[in-house]
Amino acid sequence: MGPLLRIPVIRSLHDRQLLFPVVVVLVVSGVLVQGAWQSGDRPAETAGQEDTPAPVPSPVSRRPDLEKTPLTYFDDYWRQLRERVEDKVVLVGPNRTPAVVVMPGLALTSAEAGDAVLAEIERARLMRPPDEPSASGGTVDAAAVVALPIGEGGEAPAIEAGVDDPAAEPMPAPRPGGLIAVDRNRGLSLFEVDASRVEAFDLIPPAAVPSGSYVAAVTRDRTGRAAITPGHLVSARAAPDGQSLEVSMRLAGRGATAVVNLDGALVGVAVDSGEAGAGPRLLSSSVVRRVVAELQRHVRCRALVVSELEPPVLALLGIDSGVLVEQVRQDAFAPEPSLRAGDVILEWDGEAVTTVEVFEARTDALEPGALVRYRVLRGRRRLAGGTVLPGDDCRPLGEPPVRLRRFGLALRWTANGGAGAREGWRVAATAPDGVAAVAGLQLDDLVIAVDGRAAEGLDARAVFERMERRGEPTLITVRQADRVRIFALDPG
Repeated sequence: MGPLLRIPVIRSLHDRQLLFPVVVVLVVSGVLVQGAWQSGDRPAETAGQEDTPAPVPSPVSRRPDLEKTPLTYFDDYWRQLRERVEDKVVLVGPNRTPAVVVMPGLALTSAEAGDAVLAEIERARLMRPPDEPSASGGTVDAAAVVALPIGEGGEAPAIEAGVDDPAAEPMPAPRPGGLIAVDRNRGLSLFEVDASRVEAFDLIPPAAVPSGSYVAAVTRDRTGRAAITPGHLVSARAAPDGQSLEVSMRLAGRGATAVVNLDGALVGVAVDSGEAGAGPRLLSSSVVRRVVAELQRHVRCRALVVSELEPPVLALLGIDSGVLVEQVRQDAFAPEPSLRAGDVILEWDGEAVTTVEVFEARTDALEPGALVRYRVLRGRRRLAGGTVLPGDDCRPLGEPPVRLRRFGLALRWTANGGAGAREGWRVAATAPDGVAAVAGLQLDDLVIAVDGRAAEGLDARAVFERMERRGEPTLITVRQADRVRIFALDPG
């Protein structure tokens, strides 16, 4: 190395620390020149065969949702879970409310769906021509409220669905739309569905799902499109009728929403409370099982509770037959009933009363709001009178509705109520494609005036009846929500 450094050029490059880079450049250049010289000596055909690049297959395009990442695996699993259980959430009632099929042939949802069916029944009853019988061949039950007796400790008796109970009343035949029962106190309604076409959920006890486990909420919108919202189970607690589940995801659907575990089993049901600003109530599968069994029992509310009298008592009273009035629900009658607890009913609706079964069967056959004539024994005096039957939910019935058949309209008097409800005559029903419906009148519109004359108080009934008799074009002024509108009704 020493002799080479005596060369001026090399010594100059070494002093400037450029000797090594220059050597590298010379070596690389020599390799490149040698490669170019060797390729020029090859035959043309040989060089062409060896230099042809091997074909490279084009990359396969893959959809983003199929990329093998943890996020897409997670998303794909929830989609598959929704597809597996969405058929068990159905739409019921005229408002197409989501309901969860909790047992074979039985779907649970909010009271909104049941009330919509009852409103349709009431509309059909009010709009039915006087000479046309009801579809059921009898009186339509326009309201159903289930109220089972409460046992010791404040808990309703536990009943398993499908267990024969000789003391239980048979489940009533479903109403139009498949409605079985409505419980407004709990905000629930029960519908019958085709068990051969709709599969029910498997119910899993909440205790079998540890806190923090993955769960999902499955529901449908009005169009029938299903949606799933993943989340976690926060807690499950014992609450016989109230909120018994807590989950981490937001629940904002109508009707009922199914809360399922990773296997698609039903952990609970979220039911829309129907109150503005209030969230849904979450019922565990255990509560759902008990509530459905109770709804099937359909206990009718009795405003008059009667019992039979022993033969010695009948003999001392000097009567052959009759039933004792044990209890009268004063709040169920409007006006207050003239019957009292302790009266002995001798005749009811013009016929003698012999047993409790005869009395209840005759009462059930009468339409709510009907005036029933009776004869009773009060003390040693025999009295005659009449009373207006309350509804089957023990709610008082006011003035009978006014049916304006020419106009396809029924009006009902409403007294002052809560939530800002005003006293007056309101639209109770409109006939489909009838004069009132075509003009734009809506359910619950408050009638203010007819042909410019105020329709106030109960005396306005005469105005409506005259309007029906005349059958002439009429101007009717109503309040819809917070606006006043005038409609022209022409029965043609």
